[in-house]
Amino acid sequence: MKEEESLEKLKSAILKGDPHEAVDLVNRSIKMGVEVKEILNRAILKSAEDAGNLYEEGEYFLPDLLMTGDAINAATEILKNSLKEKSEIESKGTILIGTVEGDIHDIGKSLVVSLLKGQGFDVVDLGSDVPPEEFLRKAKEINPNLIGLSGLMTMSISKMIETVNLLKNENIQSKIIIGGGILSKESCEMIGADDFAKDGWEGVKKINNLI
Repeated sequence: MKEEESLEKLKSAILKGDPHEAVDLVNRSIKMGVEVKEILNRAILKSAEDAGNLYEEGEYFLPDLLMTGDAINAATEILKNSLKEKSEIESKGTILIGTVEGDIHDIGKSLVVSLLKGQGFDVVDLGSDVPPEEFLRKAKEINPNLIGLSGLMTMSISKMIETVNLLKNENIQSKIIIGGGILSKESCEMIGADDFAKDGWEGVKKINNLI
């Protein structure tokens, strides 16, 4: 199998949402001597971009994006584990993300995490039901470029306000984006975030713009 064919098959496997085939093809590409950057840029990042475009065009839906995200995660982990030096993959930035306290919804956030990893970001996922103090503690520890707060319930807005106020009062300089279908431009301004997104792919695009 030639390099081009291998990378095309990898991209196809990711878009089909098949993590097992994606892992197999990453390993095959590495054994063929394909450079890590080529695998990342021409297959993994490209498939993440294509999945987003298909979603915007109405050809992909949330389950399709989640399956693609799983395949991206699997392929990216194998790629990183194969490196003798992780510095071969240049990080686009560090992102801290979590669902705010009182909210256990995880699907949208998990999708964003998968797509961001596929695009070359270092992502620290705090999970769901995360107190404001935990966002602050981790932000001080890792100094992220951006902090993402997720929430799907109306009550989540008050926790977003509390979290953003705490971060700003402690002089955390990271950009802040909030995500969830309940949000609007008005609620974003009220919360004090730099931007907002109603769905996962929109969030990924806005995060790229903010960073």
